[in-house]
Amino acid sequence: MRRGRPLGLRARLVMTFAVLAAVVALAVAGISYAVVRGITLRRAMEVAVGDAQVHLDDAAATLPGDPTESELRRFLVGLRSRSRAEVVALAGDRSETTTISLTASSIPDDVRTAVEAGRLVAKRTARGRRAVLVVGGAVQPDGPAFFFFYPQQDVADDLTLLARVLTVTSGVLVVVSAGVGAAAASGVLRPIRRTRAAVREVAAGDLDTQLPAEGSDDLAELARAFNTMTAALRRTVGDLRELEAGQRRFVSDVSHELRTPLTALTTACDVLDANKDGLTDAGRRAARIVVVESRRLAALVEDLMEISRMDAGAADMTLERIDVVRSIDGALRSRGWDGQVAVHADGRPTTFIDARRLDAIIGNLVGNARTYGRPPIAVSVGSTADTVEIDVTDAGDGILPQHLSRVFDRFYKADRSRSSGGTGLGLAIARENARLHGGDITVASEPGHGATFTVRLPRRREA
Repeated sequence: MRRGRPLGLRARLVMTFAVLAAVVALAVAGISYAVVRGITLRRAMEVAVGDAQVHLDDAAATLPGDPTESELRRFLVGLRSRSRAEVVALAGDRSETTTISLTASSIPDDVRTAVEAGRLVAKRTARGRRAVLVVGGAVQPDGPAFFFFYPQQDVADDLTLLARVLTVTSGVLVVVSAGVGAAAASGVLRPIRRTRAAVREVAAGDLDTQLPAEGSDDLAELARAFNTMTAALRRTVGDLRELEAGQRRFVSDVSHELRTPLTALTTACDVLDANKDGLTDAGRRAARIVVVESRRLAALVEDLMEISRMDAGAADMTLERIDVVRSIDGALRSRGWDGQVAVHADGRPTTFIDARRLDAIIGNLVGNARTYGRPPIAVSVGSTADTVEIDVTDAGDGILPQHLSRVFDRFYKADRSRSSGGTGLGLAIARENARLHGGDITVASEPGHGATFTVRLPRRREA
């Protein structure tokens, strides 16, 4: 089952306020309604019972023990003007009422039974859809019994109105509480938003970012801790930058100082190589080693100087409109690889690019494929309106997954026990050259199926 997106802190705070307000409002409304309803009904019953008792006393003083039908009717006529209740009177088998809507069958059975037992009883019931309170009592143990039907609909309507008012009030309270929660959440989240923005600024490299730390609450403590962290981070990064700059200067200075003696050494080695015929076999082998290693050392120094210029941001760029396919053919031909590497092109894309750096990219990638892969080696060129894409593929053993993420690291070799004669900087320099143009180089490989290096460069229509 797919999980929904979790609620944010603001939504959770508002929901918490609303739920808490709803619980409190419902509890207060329920208790208030129960208390008011109990008091109201009890008072209504006390009034009705008191009124009925007065009329029963009046009947005891006015009527004989066994009143005639006319005497009973005359008493009810007078009672109609003195009481708001509708009355049913029972005398033996006779019954008289003050209204035609009431009969002896309208009396609840339990009320009649209680009155026959000599008790004064009251009960709430309903006549149709109208609420009434029935109060019953006998004048004497053997005298007539009177049942007073007091209308209670006004009380029921008042209680219904009270319930509606409490319900509406509770709803308003929930809405107001949600608004208060939203306002409170804004106040709480504002420092958190500032902290989030500050963290993003620090992540983007602005280590001078600071948060206002006023007060002594938890958020102020958080701001002070953040400021302390950024200050420590600023010092650490500054130290690391100084150390890195020093290392770059050291590499650049060493490379520069080595360049002159290496030039002389390479020249001497070339002379030695040209005159090796006069040497013994051991001397020729030694001379050959000196020549090869001096050239390798010279290539390493040149690569180190190139990397140093790139790291220092001093790499020069000369952009000119070139035919990418023609430039690739030239790079292969200058190295004697034109008959060994197939070139496939989808059209003849042109773009503004540094031809020398493109030559270095192709030389490094194809040279890497020749050294570590197997034929056939192919270079494919494709383009879109905004991008030029160059793929260099081979049919070698491929690159193991654990090495894919590090093939562009400087001096990294997947098999350190095998010396290829390279400097270990070729792929790193190729990628930096691509990035100087605003592009990049990626690699894809499966063991046993070769490797594909993909160069993506922006297709510019002007320098």
